[in-house]
Amino acid sequence: MRGNKLIILVSLILIALPAAAFAMPWTMDMFDQPSHKAQEEPYPAIPDGSVPTNADPVIKDRGAAARLKNPVPTSDASIMRGKERYETFCLICHGATGVGDGPVGQKYVTPADLSDDYVQSKPDGDIFYTIKYGGLAIMPSHGDSVAPEDRWHIINYIKHELKQKKSK
Repeated sequence: MRGNKLIILVSLILIALPAAAFAMPWTMDMFDQPSHKAQEEPYPAIPDGSVPTNADPVIKDRGAAARLKNPVPTSDASIMRGKERYETFCLICHGATGVGDGPVGQKYVTPADLSDDYVQSKPDGDIFYTIKYGGLAIMPSHGDSVAPEDRWHIINYIKHELKQKKSK
């Protein structure tokens, strides 16, 4: 008889224990949190160096991208900016001369040779598309890290400097 009372008492405690946990103060943490409602306060300032997403041209597919014209004229300043951006974002895979001999390109799958006639004959918009959305299976997307104007500078560098480096 005494054993049955003990079992019933332990069972009641085990049944009531989860209910006691809901009464603890942490159960309301998700409910009592600071929230920001629309138009309640001004938006925080946009961080320096962030890439605006609304400056990108709307591209439906690679075919539409091929029809895009490079709005950045080829100049020494554009090629220098393109080289700087290339060295930041592209050199790690494609290498200094664009042949795919960068540190990552040597260790994993060799990326496209940017000085090759195949790449050099592509329309600027097609290369822009590849930088923004990535390659077929290997190249990652750089749309969130390379500003649209800088992509055009990189294209000017690829088309004018890397082609000359290969011919030397």
